[in-house]
This record gives sequence, structure tokens and C-alpha cells, in this order.
Amino acid sequence: MTATTKKNSNNLAALALLLVAAAFAGVLFANSYYMPRFKSEFTRIEKERIIVSNKLATAMIVQENMNHVRDLIFNNMELPGHPDTINRESQFFEFVTACVNDLKLKLVSVKPLAPVTDGRVTTCGYDVIIEGDFFRFGELCAKFENNPRIVSVESFDVSLIADIMPEKKPSNTDFRSDNKGISVRMRVNTYRISKGAG
Repeated sequence: MTATTKKNSNNLAALALLLVAAAFAGVLFANSYYMPRFKSEFTRIEKERIIVSNKLATAMIVQENMNHVRDLIFNNMELPGHPDTINRESQFFEFVTACVNDLKLKLVSVKPLAPVTDGRVTTCGYDVIIEGDFFRFGELCAKFENNPRIVSVESFDVSLIADIMPEKKPSNTDFRSDNKGISVRMRVNTYRISKGAG
């Protein structure tokens, strides 16, 4: 009986090996037959995901730009029935002060000029004097450009105020214009547009 048991056990082992080989062949067949179809489907879905993501990013940029346009309209237009509750001179002075402080410039003076009205547009001018370096003056102009109010730098005069010797320069100051300090006198305008009837 031991020979029969041994033979049965060999047959079972051979059958198990045959089943494992058949299963392995089945997996290989399924992999070669189905996986290319799945791979192309996954590739198609990934391309669709990228397109949808790009459209979403574009929509978000358009929304931000539209919000900026809306802010420009409301911050620069006098709408009938909506009294101006914000003192525009104070708002401009706060904006300039915040920018100058952020950039570590020195604000010497801000002098408001008499508003000039031409048709529906009221121009409010300011004479501004700042001291610092030329690089930071450029950054200040960029901040003016990104203000929700329309701000234009009409003119500016730059003069050299001093050479700052490297050994006397404070260690926490980052001068990027050959260690030269400048004084900038500029004329800055803001605008208000009144909405006419009709």
C-alpha cells in the first residue's frame, strides 16, 4: 500500500504542479490580452485628467482676473447712490506707508495736490519723496502697479544722496545698487471716474 500511496501522492503533486502551471499560463495570457487594453484605457483617462486639470487652472486664473477687474471698477468709480465713505487721501497714504515699510525705504513726504476734474475723470495727484536704493524703488513701482486703485507714476527725479561705505553698512541691510543711496521725488496720480447718466 505504501507504493500505491506514494504513486497517488506523486499524481497529486503532478496534478498540483500542472494546475499551478495552467494558472500561471492563464495569468500570462490574461496579462498579454487584457492589460494592453487596460493600459490604453488608463492612458486615455490620464490624458483626460490632465486636460480637465488644465481647464480648472485656467478657470481659476480667469476668475482671479475678473475679481481684479471688479475691484478696479469699484475702487476707481464713483457710482450714483453709493456715497464715498472712504477718504481716498488716507487710503493712498496708508498704501504708500505700508509699501515703504515693507521695502524698508524711507518715506520723506507725501503731499496731496488739488484734484483736477476733466469730464468724468478726477485726477488726484501726490508729490512723494522717498529715500533708499534703486532696486527697491523699482519694487515700489511694481507695488503701485498691483494696487486695486489705478495709480500712475507721472514723473520722477532721482538724485544720489550718499555713498554708503561697506564697513559702515548695517549688516541686516541689503543694498543692491552698488551701495548708493538715492532720493526719489515723484509725482503719482490716482483716478476716480464718475458714472455719467446714460
